[in-house]
Amino acid sequence: MIAKKDNKESMSELLQDIESLKLELIKAGSDRGLNDPGTLLISEQLDTYIVRYQRMAAQKSAL
Repeated sequence: MIAKKDNKESMSELLQDIESLKLELIKAGSDRGLNDPGTLLISEQLDTYIVRYQRMAAQKSAL
């Protein structure tokens, strides 16, 4: 799984992490099932990254 990064991450880096986690989630869901604790953990991490990206985008558009 992708290691948690600090808040200084750029939007492009965050998008790369989101894409990587999406692929990882698809593989985990396919291999282990959607209710597997590991799959759910990846899903939660992906949600966190998406929310972080959305907040960064909102801040950027507010400037």
